[in-house]
Amino acid sequence: MINIKLKYLFALVLGLVCSAGFHPIHFWFAPIIALALLYQITINLDFKQRWFISQIFGLGVLAPTQYWTGTYVGNLPWLALSLMQSFLFVPIGLFLRKNPKWNPFIFAFGLVTSELLLRTVPFTGFGWSRISFTQADSPLSFLYPILGCAGVAFSLAYIAANRRFSVLLLISILIFAGNFHKNSVTVTNKIKVALVQGGVSKLGLDFNAIPQEVFNSHLKISYQRIKPNEVDLVIWPENSVDIDLFRNENVKQKLVDLSSALNTPILIGGISRKSADLQNISVLFDPLPKQIYAKRYLTPFGEYVPFRKLLSKFNKNVADVSDFSAGKDTNIFKLESYNLQTLICYELLNDAFRDQLTADMIVVQTNNATFGDTAQLEQEREIARVRAMETNREVAYVSTTGVTSIINKQGLVIKEIPKFKPDILISSIFLGSNKTLTQKLGLFPELLSVIMLFLFSVRIRRRN
Repeated sequence: MINIKLKYLFALVLGLVCSAGFHPIHFWFAPIIALALLYQITINLDFKQRWFISQIFGLGVLAPTQYWTGTYVGNLPWLALSLMQSFLFVPIGLFLRKNPKWNPFIFAFGLVTSELLLRTVPFTGFGWSRISFTQADSPLSFLYPILGCAGVAFSLAYIAANRRFSVLLLISILIFAGNFHKNSVTVTNKIKVALVQGGVSKLGLDFNAIPQEVFNSHLKISYQRIKPNEVDLVIWPENSVDIDLFRNENVKQKLVDLSSALNTPILIGGISRKSADLQNISVLFDPLPKQIYAKRYLTPFGEYVPFRKLLSKFNKNVADVSDFSAGKDTNIFKLESYNLQTLICYELLNDAFRDQLTADMIVVQTNNATFGDTAQLEQEREIARVRAMETNREVAYVSTTGVTSIINKQGLVIKEIPKFKPDILISSIFLGSNKTLTQKLGLFPELLSVIMLFLFSVRIRRRN
């Protein structure tokens, strides 16, 4: 009994070690060490013990990684989210048996299945703390454009569960071969962009308490730092227009005037009730508002409240959260010589949206003011680095508060603005076309993992 209690405690410690793969620590090798030790303490346990070990490990990963979720709303939501999601780590060790031949595969398929659950359930999931997001700087990063996060997760767990020289040799060969992989994405041209990090006067949920303050800060710095005809495109972040521009003619006209003065298109982020429902939108001005994209993947409890009527009986603050309406169309912004697609904040987590990114250029618009000075800022950019590698495209990542960056197709940050510093980032960005193998495969690697996990568990159960 004492032995198993010590293992439970050790599993929690291993979860904490694994969380070091995420920012602010960001040691990419920490998850491999943690998974290797987790595998060793789990393989000889019974069903119930494997369940608890896996869940406790998950809690150790989630709690420190997602601590920023309680920055302005208190510890209860943070702890509740961590505890609820810890159940989704159970597949990692649940199906292991006293069978060393197949266990490394079961362990690997278990991690892929766990990450699938994290990003899909409940309420469309919250896949922020997927361990596969930690490997942008590791030797396994070559897998991102080939097999995506699923391939990285499988490889992480499989390597962790194996200590044989043959496995290490195989991985070395794959890494070497991956460097010669012919990518299907073709670089077609490059353009010059200006990313505007206008900043906010106050961090927190009420960052936009003073109407038009955020808008005016982005407008002012755009006039000050960008010369006419200097760039091909100006990009503002999510919520940079903090008032409904379609109900405020003055704000809309100022954006038209800015586009005309700079002689360049401007992509802004804002909110609107243009379609009657409240929506989080991106609008392209050239110089008039030409195209609109409405955010399709909404944040549960941030942009809508599931079970609103029920929850309002227990929490009066539910009434303070307005329900946004999700957009329906995958809009590609078409400009004179190229096109682009934008992901708005939370949409960055959606693998299905990743697979739909076929435009010449990818933009990520986000507002991090509501999470203060926490690791959330760097963690989100880390996910953008992974998406750049998975799609083999350069990413223009623009935030109200940071860390606004240009990310190349190898996932390297080639230029950035320090967080919380109002500034303009001007840089060339290469355009691409076609899809990577990761995008073509889509959900297939994850579905295959679920099927294989089931088949292995049935096979071993019959033998036993």
